[in-house]
Amino acid sequence: MLNMDKGKGIIKHIGFYIIVSVLLGLVIESLNRKSLISGVEYMVGSPLLFCFNTLIILLTLSFALFFKREIFVFVSISAVWLLFGIANYIILHFRVTPFSAVDFTLIKSAISVSGHYFSMLNIAMAAFAMCLVTFCLACLYRKAPYHKHRNLRSVIISFASVAVITVLIVFIKSSSSSVQALSTNYTNISEAYENYGFVYCFTNSLLDTGIAKPDNYSREAVSAITGRLEEKENNIKDGKKPNIIFIQLESFFDTSYVKGLKCSKDPLPVFHSLQKGYTSGLFTVPTVGAGTVNTEFEVLTGIRQHDFGVCEYPYKTILKSTTAESICHDLAKLGYKSHGVHNNDATFYGRNIVFSSLGFDTFTSMEYMDGITENDNGWANDDILVDEIIKTLDSTKGADFTFGITVQSHGKYDVVTDKKYPLLVSGAPEGMEGQYTYYVNQIAEVDAMIGRLVEELGKRDEQTLLVLYGDHLPSLELSADGLVNGDLYQTQYVTWNNFGLEKQDKDLASYQLYPYILDLAGIHEGVVTRYHQQTGWNQPEYTEGLKMLAYDFLYGGKYVYNGRNPFVNSQLQMGTDKISVQDVEEITGISSIADIAGSTSTDLAGIEKAYLVTGTGFTKYAQVYFDGSSLDTVWIDGRHLLVTEEPDFEPDDDGTGNSGDVAEEENLEASEENSFTIKIIDDDGVILSISKPLLYNETSLS
Repeated sequence: MLNMDKGKGIIKHIGFYIIVSVLLGLVIESLNRKSLISGVEYMVGSPLLFCFNTLIILLTLSFALFFKREIFVFVSISAVWLLFGIANYIILHFRVTPFSAVDFTLIKSAISVSGHYFSMLNIAMAAFAMCLVTFCLACLYRKAPYHKHRNLRSVIISFASVAVITVLIVFIKSSSSSVQALSTNYTNISEAYENYGFVYCFTNSLLDTGIAKPDNYSREAVSAITGRLEEKENNIKDGKKPNIIFIQLESFFDTSYVKGLKCSKDPLPVFHSLQKGYTSGLFTVPTVGAGTVNTEFEVLTGIRQHDFGVCEYPYKTILKSTTAESICHDLAKLGYKSHGVHNNDATFYGRNIVFSSLGFDTFTSMEYMDGITENDNGWANDDILVDEIIKTLDSTKGADFTFGITVQSHGKYDVVTDKKYPLLVSGAPEGMEGQYTYYVNQIAEVDAMIGRLVEELGKRDEQTLLVLYGDHLPSLELSADGLVNGDLYQTQYVTWNNFGLEKQDKDLASYQLYPYILDLAGIHEGVVTRYHQQTGWNQPEYTEGLKMLAYDFLYGGKYVYNGRNPFVNSQLQMGTDKISVQDVEEITGISSIADIAGSTSTDLAGIEKAYLVTGTGFTKYAQVYFDGSSLDTVWIDGRHLLVTEEPDFEPDDDGTGNSGDVAEEENLEASEENSFTIKIIDDDGVILSISKPLLYNETSLS
């Protein structure tokens, strides 16, 4: 009788685990679909997939069986799954791409842009909720009953339970074609999450990273691909290497593709004019609603993001530790200098690190720009980019490749404002009128920026090829059925040039863009470049060959380059102008300081003594350091800073304060004693660049 009671108790225990797993699965899928009814329909309509998702939850919950504090661990794991479901629901509200493992690597970037999406009240409520959950779990840990002793039988039952669940998962995964289909059908991430379930897709994103080794990968297989490529000579028109400019337009697309949407006037007159006169076409990208850098990765490298893990961001994985062939590295062989320009944080998506791996020579982020204004959503307006792009072209005597990244038309779009916008919108989905009105007026201003850039480039006596493209559709709850082209993964691209290139319209994928553009310009440098230019895009082996090459030089034996990586990290300079400190002099007298400070004089009221720092490359993010310690700094202009704090100079025994030879730039910290340095520091305290030290006794103060 006692054994029967124990048996019933075990069955009830197992049943409780199963019921909670099913309920969690239902709640998570309802959140994934933003509807309880849709969650139930998924459970009933796709029972095997729902069961597979539930088994994954059950497997994680079953590990609680091994702990003395089983209830606490069980509730904690359940809470984590529930929080994942809620996080996915919130993320889907602001972008089309669902929550995946890679988002953990983007937490810093997410925090930096949270102010554009959430009010302080929203953030406070989220913080309170997290504190409440933590408090409840802490109380549960203290108050919940626990097993004081675990006998052998309970341990065996725990192992058996985990083993049975694992076998079921493996069996379904290996025998079910519907479950196996995820591995080859996740091009549309949003649809994958809906079809295969949040839990399965999220778990897959944890495990599936990098490019899987091709079945037939070998030195011979790689040689067979590269052996078909001809070493074509570059046939640049008139023998003059043109400046090449790519502009990645944030969330930019032609709204005339939205069925039923009407604008009071054309928001994109410049873009449409360029389409009529120069090469253009539809542009297939790997993401929708978000994931800018995956389009960026494909454009710069010619590699497909689809060949990587589910939802993976190569910027946050492989490119943090290795270099890759890119348009920058290929053009460098012809003497080009490469520049990145972006009116947002340098550290967003780790560009301040990744751009070195990709071969950029300079990177001008918002921390190195003067005169930035913001739109109603707090994003930097794109008009600042025109002068910054021109500055990159003026910074060298030879040909330049400049890669600009805009940000103005970034979401979210439900901006609350009383502002009357010049463009009016009709035919927008019900409840979305304000969002469409805001978005259309933002891209109209971006279009005006394009017009000014083309005008400025047209004034220059240099051959120039300009390429503009949208990185992905905006997060405006668009659907394929609501678009004229019926594709959520298509934007548009357009070009301009001032040296008579023939108009050759062609629809492209983002990984095909740079090889196609270089081909138009008569440039054939690089293995990836020639592969795209010389391989038929409709051939069945085209994408498989590209995957083979990408795996080889990123993860394999680098047979394509004879076993070694020929690309090294560039000495990336932050800002087009090199930061330097040239002199420091003492300024006395309130009037003298006010004359120098100009418009900033109100910040220096009553100051009778200050120090004027002269140099180059100063921005509002510049901070003066002396002897390794920061000094109160006021920005004046690109060549002048005012320090309102007296440097603490202590002469050496010889009275000079010279501590020896100044170290090279890569070892600056060791050489800061009795020296002035300028550091550019972002809002998160990250040092982006630092000048060479200037010894005290080499300034006007000595």
